[in-house]
Amino acid sequence: MGLWLHDKVWARVFGPRTDIVRQLPPPSPAAATVPKTEARAAHPETVPAETTEIPDGGITIDWAEGQPPLIALDGPRVEDGQHVQLALRPEKIGISKTKPDAVNALKGKVIDIAYLGNLSTYHVELENGTMIKAQLANTRRISRRDITWEDEVWVSWTGTAGVVLTS
Repeated sequence: MGLWLHDKVWARVFGPRTDIVRQLPPPSPAAATVPKTEARAAHPETVPAETTEIPDGGITIDWAEGQPPLIALDGPRVEDGQHVQLALRPEKIGISKTKPDAVNALKGKVIDIAYLGNLSTYHVELENGTMIKAQLANTRRISRRDITWEDEVWVSWTGTAGVVLTS
């Protein structure tokens, strides 16, 4: 809240901040797909045991070195090595302190939390520096919530939560 207040109100009086602010990066078409069979052979530990075969229309997306591929179960037909983007709405992303049993699960750290009445928005920095935004409904009082700033968390989503975009 203090950073927002400074940027929107006090910056005109005191000038811009000199500290480095972490923010979500602009979208970039840096993810490439690999064939379903190669993804399972190259990364058997990252394809969930309950998923024996990715159905037609499903793809794996290699998106960052050292990170497991992302699985999208609905999508356009793509060629091997074609650049794609996976668009995810923040409310489709879950957040938890323990590793969920989900098709897509990535570990990160809570950088910022915004309480917006009936919603809380969490900005999570993944181990490779990528920022992800997750939104959850506020069903508990703030004092009873178990996720707070600097916590190690898991963000996850289903294979059908995202939309695969091609260029």
